Amino acid sequence: MSWRPPNGEPYAGPATQNFGHSKGGKGKWGKGKFVSEAPNKATPITVSYLRVGETVDVFHRYLQDPNGYFMAAHGSSGILRPSMGKTDGWTSARVSEAWDIQNYNPQDYNTWVQIQWTHPVWYNRRGHKLDVHNPAMVTQRVMPEQLRQPGKASEAHQRPCLTLVHFRWGGGQLVNPVTEGAGGWGQIGSTPSDNYINGWEDNVWKTLGPTYEIISVFYQSSEELSMIRATLLRQILKGQHVAALYFMWPIGFQDGHDSPAYVQREKEIALMTEMESAGIHTRFPHQSHLYKVFASKEWTAQMCLHPLLNVPLTTMVARQAIATDPSKAAEQAMRALNNLAEARSSWNAELGQAQKAKQVVKGVAKLGWSWEAMDVTAWRNKMELEHALVSLTEQPGSLMDMCFVQEWVDFEVEMRHFIVEADFANPESLKPKHIVYTVFKSREDNAFRNFDKYDRRMCLQKCFSNDDAALAEAESKAQQLISRWLQWLQAQTHELPTVVRFDIMARRLGPGRAEVHTGEVTELGGCFLGWQKGPEVVFGAMLRSCFADRQANAVEDGNTNGYTNGY
Repeated sequence: MSWRPPNGEPYAGPATQNFGHSKGGKGKWGKGKFVSEAPNKATPITVSYLRVGETVDVFHRYLQDPNGYFMAAHGSSGILRPSMGKTDGWTSARVSEAWDIQNYNPQDYNTWVQIQWTHPVWYNRRGHKLDVHNPAMVTQRVMPEQLRQPGKASEAHQRPCLTLVHFRWGGGQLVNPVTEGAGGWGQIGSTPSDNYINGWEDNVWKTLGPTYEIISVFYQSSEELSMIRATLLRQILKGQHVAALYFMWPIGFQDGHDSPAYVQREKEIALMTEMESAGIHTRFPHQSHLYKVFASKEWTAQMCLHPLLNVPLTTMVARQAIATDPSKAAEQAMRALNNLAEARSSWNAELGQAQKAKQVVKGVAKLGWSWEAMDVTAWRNKMELEHALVSLTEQPGSLMDMCFVQEWVDFEVEMRHFIVEADFANPESLKPKHIVYTVFKSREDNAFRNFDKYDRRMCLQKCFSNDDAALAEAESKAQQLISRWLQWLQAQTHELPTVVRFDIMARRLGPGRAEVHTGEVTELGGCFLGWQKGPEVVFGAMLRSCFADRQANAVEDGNTNGYTNGY
């Protein structure tokens, strides 16, 4: 019995419950909600009639298989962890039902080509082996765009223009895509989720056609990241260009807090560094040294006295101080912030920007290497700061060596600016592709989780008293800040990041007047915050970055078959 998508949808997209976990075959439907996918108009159909038993080349796409089976070179690749195999790429199959293009309708699943996969070894991410001797287990329908007939020149026998290595979660508990709610990620899902990865892979297919391959490594714990040998992995990557993407969240806790896709930060950075040393470029999120700049958040303390970057005053409180005497640590942290306030006032005075030092009496405490606003706590006095320091650093499995303590900055809206493919030679590229205006609407246990999202019109009405001049000033000052931060980022990396989200806090001071502060400098992979075109724009930029390298052993044969669209 061949697999059939639900509701007659043409393609199976990302599952939210069972994808890659069922013991069913490639032709058996696993439980879960799937998102439909439109046919790839860029890829031509080269077959018009197929006979039963005919051997064909087929481009396998992992997101089309509800049970998540991939091609393994050997049984050990699927049984041992981390499991690894080819999830997208060419393989062979037999036609199991006569097919005529005259009867083909992309929207009618029953008119697709029915095949039986002939690759001998298949596993899913949970180590379940596919019974290839049972025809029902290897039967599936695919679109004719994915087929080529042997003996004819085709992409199936040419070197891939790109090989992607995807590191993705393979544990028993799936990553929650968090698609719903005010702080949800939308239908694209959170970055380590199947939703997000499948959305990215679909963009690759629609752009490149069947000229690439994906090798996926499914990890189930932080320790498994240390088992990967980059130099050996590099030998099996066939593409003219190669790139690695790390779909995980590194944090400062033992084995990622026992949460799906949360990993020990040192393990991920070590893996990224080894892969990069083997010439496998990181294209998501950022090269290892730059990723540490973003994820650690240490820039907040390092740059808080810079008069042109408007970062809230920040000090780092050592873990040893908190563990020994949290009351004293809180007292010293507040004193440090007030010392910084005096220093800022003094520095500004020297620059002719006289500003009286304001006493710091409240603020926030936060951790670096933290995601989804999980470890940010507000405090209004010494006692609350003491509690925040302890509750943040003394969580189970904590390996955090310090905690940030910041002054409180009053603001009415946070403007989230998406900068894509910034290039100083092109001033227009330094402007945001999109801005989302957000306002926190609740604070539970002094933590910030839920917020409302506005467009400019609603922001003007609800946050700026319909003072368009004041909002325009805030936006102008925000753009100045972003330009400065991009210049600062040039010092952190010789090539500017593909995507950065700058979160700028803004407040109306009076008619036509506003002030802004830097809230966050967010890495590639930050939430799209309801930006509908965000995935398309960002995934396109990510894919273009994958072709930025010039492999020393690349064959310059131009073999991309017209699918590259400028890549």
